[in-house]
Amino acid sequence: MEARRGFYSVFSVEIGHLRAFMNEYPFLTLGLPFFLGLIVGGVLRATVSQFVIVSLVGGFPFARLYGLSIGLPVIVSNVLVVPVLLFASYATARILWAIENYPRAAQYLARLKNRYGPGARYLVVHAGKIGVGGALALCTFLIGWWVAVVISYVLDVDVKTTMKATTLGLLIGAGISWASYEGLIRWLPNPLIVTATLMIIFAAVARLLGTMAKREASKSSRSQMGAGT
Repeated sequence: MEARRGFYSVFSVEIGHLRAFMNEYPFLTLGLPFFLGLIVGGVLRATVSQFVIVSLVGGFPFARLYGLSIGLPVIVSNVLVVPVLLFASYATARILWAIENYPRAAQYLARLKNRYGPGARYLVVHAGKIGVGGALALCTFLIGWWVAVVISYVLDVDVKTTMKATTLGLLIGAGISWASYEGLIRWLPNPLIVTATLMIIFAAVARLLGTMAKREASKSSRSQMGAGT
C-alpha cells in the first residue's frame, strides 16, 4: 500500500495527463495497444506485423520489397501502406498536441520547434496557391509522414487539416510509387535495383528542398538581425 501511494505521488502528473488523454480520445486509446501489439508481433516474426514495421520504417519502397518477398503484388503493398501510415500520423499528431502542456515534455517540444521552425516558416512563405495543406501533402510524399506531422505541429495546423494533407500525400505517393516502379522494372528487371534508384531520386529531391529551406531561413535570420541593429 505504501509503495502504491509512493508511486502515485511521484507520477501523479503523468497519470493525470494519461487519464485526460484516454477520456478525450477513447478510440485512439484502444487502437494504440493493438498497433503496438502488431509491432511486437513483428519482432516475433509474424508476417502482418513485419509488414507494419517495414511500412513505418521505410514507407512504400521497403513495404514493396517485403510484399514481393511474401507474394504480394506491388499495387497491393502500396495500398496497404496507406492506412498504416495514416494511423501512425493521426496517433503522433494527437499525442504531440496532448503532451504540449506536460511540463517534462516542454523542453523537448521546444527543441523540436527550434529545429523545424525555419523550414516550416519557409514552407508557409512559399506555399503559394497550393496552401499549407498542399505543402504538407507534398512533404508527406517526398520526405515522410513523420516530418509532415512535426511541421504541422510547429505551424499549429489543426489535426483535421493535417490528416487531410497526409491522406492526399500518401495517396499521391502510393500512385507515383506504383507507376514509377512499373515503368522502371521493364528496363531494370531487378526489384532491389529499382527500389534503390527510386529512393535515390526522391532523397535527392527532398535534400534539395531541405537545403533551399535552410538557406532561406538563414537569409531571413540575417536580415532580421540587420534590421534590429
